[in-house]
Amino acid sequence: MAKRRQGGFTMVELVTVIVLIGALAAIGIPRLLGGDTIGPQVFGDQLTSALRLAQKTAVARRRLVCATLEGQTVALRIRQASGLPDAGQAACTLGIGVDDADHTGSGGSTVAGGGGFAGAGAIALYFHPDGTVTRDAAGTLPVGPADEIRVVEGGAVRRTLRIEGSTGLVQ
Repeated sequence: MAKRRQGGFTMVELVTVIVLIGALAAIGIPRLLGGDTIGPQVFGDQLTSALRLAQKTAVARRRLVCATLEGQTVALRIRQASGLPDAGQAACTLGIGVDDADHTGSGGSTVAGGGGFAGAGAIALYFHPDGTVTRDAAGTLPVGPADEIRVVEGGAVRRTLRIEGSTGLVQ
């Protein structure tokens, strides 16, 4: 009498199906519920990269670099002449980069200030050739530990960036 083979799934097939269901659940469910965590993270990375570029450019070119953060845009400008601007004089007038375009985020993420930046519409940062970062072109208002830049989406803070004023470190 021939043995009849029992029907069913092998262990490999079951494990494969469980792994696929787990992966789909981890990716699909947050998206269905509207919990987009990738957009604010990417915008925060772009913002960090732009501010690090400003700091490195200021040190490398030995010029004042101005960063203006507003909404979804980061505008980087460099001072044409060496030294600090006189009162009433524009601090930075030249763009940075190949096409001098501003860095613009995507999605619904925007920039908001905290600490010393709170209540300000646009956040202005000034990167000096010695590596320091201040809130004014003259260098008299250093960026402190309480100052923070927040990435906001849907009214909630999704990411917080801090700048070390004495070294220019963006984290």
